[in-house]
Amino acid sequence: MVSCRGRAVVLACFVCVSLRGLLAQPVNATAEPSPETSAKQLVRGPSDALSPGEAEFIRQRKEVVLASLGRLNISSTADSVPHIALLGSGGGQRAAVALLGSLQQMGQDDLLDTLLYIGGVSGSTWTMALLYSDPQWSVNKVFSSQGVHGDIPWWSPVNLIVPGPYWWLKTKSKDEDFSLSEVWGVLTSYLFMKHMDQRLLSAEASRDSTNPYPVYSAIEKECFNTNTTDAVWFEFTPHEAGFPELGHFVSTAYLGSGFEGGELKEQKPEMDMVQLQGIVGSALAHEDSIAEMVPSWMNMSTAGRPTAVKDHLRIYFTLNILLELLKSGIKDVTDLAKVEELQKRASDILLEEVPLHTMTKEEQVEELQRKNLALVASVQTWVAEMNIGLQKNAVTELMEVVLPLLIKWQWGTTENFLYAVKDSEVPDCLQSRVLNLIDGGIAINMPYEPFLGKKRDVDLLIAPEFSAGEMFETLTLARDYAAAVGKPFPVIHEQVLLDKDWPKDFYVFPGENDQPTIIFMPLFNRINCKDEAEVKARMVEYSTFQRPFSPEKIAALQEIARDNMRNNKDAIVREIQNAATRRQGRRNVTDSAL
Repeated sequence: MVSCRGRAVVLACFVCVSLRGLLAQPVNATAEPSPETSAKQLVRGPSDALSPGEAEFIRQRKEVVLASLGRLNISSTADSVPHIALLGSGGGQRAAVALLGSLQQMGQDDLLDTLLYIGGVSGSTWTMALLYSDPQWSVNKVFSSQGVHGDIPWWSPVNLIVPGPYWWLKTKSKDEDFSLSEVWGVLTSYLFMKHMDQRLLSAEASRDSTNPYPVYSAIEKECFNTNTTDAVWFEFTPHEAGFPELGHFVSTAYLGSGFEGGELKEQKPEMDMVQLQGIVGSALAHEDSIAEMVPSWMNMSTAGRPTAVKDHLRIYFTLNILLELLKSGIKDVTDLAKVEELQKRASDILLEEVPLHTMTKEEQVEELQRKNLALVASVQTWVAEMNIGLQKNAVTELMEVVLPLLIKWQWGTTENFLYAVKDSEVPDCLQSRVLNLIDGGIAINMPYEPFLGKKRDVDLLIAPEFSAGEMFETLTLARDYAAAVGKPFPVIHEQVLLDKDWPKDFYVFPGENDQPTIIFMPLFNRINCKDEAEVKARMVEYSTFQRPFSPEKIAALQEIARDNMRNNKDAIVREIQNAATRRQGRRNVTDSAL
């Protein structure tokens, strides 16, 4: 769960990593939109049913699942195949690597084909996006042989040179809805994944059922800020994108096109996977995500913190993250020292105490604007001191594009397909021309929402927990959300929550009737950590906000995640059998009623 903002340096951090990669011309930077289609086929809802395309995919995928169950000696029939989803939590590159390790082991244990769905939020979506670039990834299993720095290309130093980031961003900056999500998508793709994935999600709609069906989750910022619960969550699938609680969807190929009153007014190119990653991983787009980083002189409740203080924090915090990312790509000792000097300047500006409690609101704004300008000036000085050349020209040019976005703090801007729709169910937060889609992990750092309720009718959710924060928080937040929107969720006993500081490696929360059963698997636990102090130390070692992990660090974390799956294979198979039995029981009850 990471995002972007930091004045002019936003682009500097990747422009300086590799000039060859940054100035290379992009390949397939944009694709032509789908052929003309009637508006009735483009926008659907309100409906709680699967899209026709997803329904057909799931019908075919169940044949794959049934064969897999047979290999595991799990009894099932064609009309009672259990609906199983694997959930990938947030947690930045920690989540990306750990999800890879989990899938790696599931592939080895022949569990991948038991899944109908894979859902992701924040950091886990980075791995999802990369894996699904191979239409046969769950069969080829290239990811499962020698680790991410061996067969998987994104973290390998050999693949640091990626064509297109500079030119891609320069091209996208001309779009009316260009936002910081595009900037962050480039940073995520280039610095962490080493893979500028410019394919389109809708292209996966024509694939066969070899892989589980992918569902990417985000939230709408304005609806989240106004606590409009039934309009917060937004999902992206190969066939449709939209608001699952409202039941309003648009063809994925037309998300971003201009609609008014449900009619297509202007067809625009579909966002590519770089843009999508920028949206689903934009945690810093919401100021509460940086609340823990405030210095002592700003130590007040979020509610009581002036807007100007929040703006200053966002600028500083994102600047610091971007500089950390930049440092990971700099080898020259002199250049590295200059970046570290800039970090020191920025830190000094932040730590310079301001007696806010003695000031009027106007004085607070004026003083914090002064600090903001000082941050910007420190960046400008750094750029001015860069050696003359293409690198400096690129940074300067891109500053002119990005700086206005940083001032506005504009994220995830895309055309609202519900604009001016005459429907009493469309809330006030969705009345504007644009949507502001951001990281779903800000709300709940595990993508439970798409898989609750009768739409996908999931029997078993496998939820390896990679996120930071208090253990079990994602579970209790999801439970409370399900209660608010009237969806079934299993009971979470308070006794279990006492394990939060030193959790077990495997929990089962059994579902009854139409509730899903949830398997919950903490990454760091009593099996791989001797006490709660070691759990905390591991979370610090693999913290969310840091420079890209080394190959050694990736391999170690990957193995931890694999061990968690390997150690609990029998328990997972048992719960799959239970899910199949429950599904068959529900089927028998339905047949009897008929």
